[in-house]
Amino acid sequence: MPMKISIDPVISSRIKAAWAKLTPAQRAMIQPALQRADDQAVQVVRTGKAPATAAAPHTLTLANSALTSDSSLVMSQLDAGVVVDVGPDGAIWGTGKWEQLDPGWAEAFAVYLESLIGGKHPWVAAPQTIPIPNQVQIAIAGDWGTGDWRTPPNLGASTRVGQQIADLKPDVTVHLGDVYYAGTSDQELHLLTLLWPPGPSGSFTLNSNHEMYSGANPYFAAISAPPFDKQGGCSYFALENDNWIIVGLDTAYYSPDSTLYMDGLLYPAGAPNDQSAFLQKKAQEAQASGKRLILFSHHNGLNDAGTVTNTLFDQVSAVLPPGGPVYWYFGHEHMAAVYKPQGAAGLLCRCCGHGALPCGQSSDLAGESNLVWYENRNANDPDIPQRVLNGFATLTLNGPNIQETFYDENGGVAWAST
Repeated sequence: MPMKISIDPVISSRIKAAWAKLTPAQRAMIQPALQRADDQAVQVVRTGKAPATAAAPHTLTLANSALTSDSSLVMSQLDAGVVVDVGPDGAIWGTGKWEQLDPGWAEAFAVYLESLIGGKHPWVAAPQTIPIPNQVQIAIAGDWGTGDWRTPPNLGASTRVGQQIADLKPDVTVHLGDVYYAGTSDQELHLLTLLWPPGPSGSFTLNSNHEMYSGANPYFAAISAPPFDKQGGCSYFALENDNWIIVGLDTAYYSPDSTLYMDGLLYPAGAPNDQSAFLQKKAQEAQASGKRLILFSHHNGLNDAGTVTNTLFDQVSAVLPPGGPVYWYFGHEHMAAVYKPQGAAGLLCRCCGHGALPCGQSSDLAGESNLVWYENRNANDPDIPQRVLNGFATLTLNGPNIQETFYDENGGVAWAST
């Protein structure tokens, strides 16, 4: 008889204890998102079909079940290790590790509630500008922090991606953020720091919604020590040579906690800060010197299809000179995509959030006119047959020239600029 899924009783107890300590206003703030996620889970269980709309944050999918001892009868009807359906956004509605109905996501909800009570790490306003060679290869992976969670002969995607990056021997390596489930101290150490392929000219990692679930305390500790110590404990920074300025941004710290830090911001609404001033200064320096600009962030400035911009896009665009082009690599959405130029600044947006988590075919992306390319090839994964290929990207800067390349987890070239 198949085994039903369950949430660690310690995690359930922590969720209930933290919920009891929240103020009525905090509970009211979270309740709509909690209810939407529970409604989706109930629908999947009752119909065997994924929701027609985008999946709620996986952190919330079983949160109500943990909080109410499964009052919606979701977990009692789900077998372990099965895939129910794939949503139009590519979300895999399954109960396996890292899938939408994985009971492990409840830990992230527990840690998130506890950080609402305990507060978050103080903001650090001490950005470093680090010189890099004029001929340099930069490897970029987003949403990579799952660790070595499977063994041969079918390694996890993060293991494959890490091996492929190491084989290329890039000069600089950049993680676009997300260490799972909740960016705790143990997870930052064992799923990121000890496994990340270092670059001889530096390694860097960005703040994200999952790091913020722990109040970003473990994240700020990680960027104060090797291999990320060149950041000097600051979550935003610049890399610079004679032809290029690259700015890494923290789009998570000021993201609203009411939406579980899902919506990226450079600064609180209407309150530009030192980070936006730093980005503006670097953009002005690039324009004055004839250098070109590249941006890295965790959160996306466009929706998956590249047809809708958001507040983060507006905040970034507001401090960039028109004319471009400006390259912008982000993660957050667990996919790989290259978009047509966006906005007055000629933003060349690329989503590189497919470093580890399993996602399926996205019917939403098929035929979208703003997409130049997106990864939709099946990974032939015997454990998750619905999964498309994971991967990473590289930027090769040779003087004023740039070569962009997306690689899949097996080392094949998935897309390259001409």
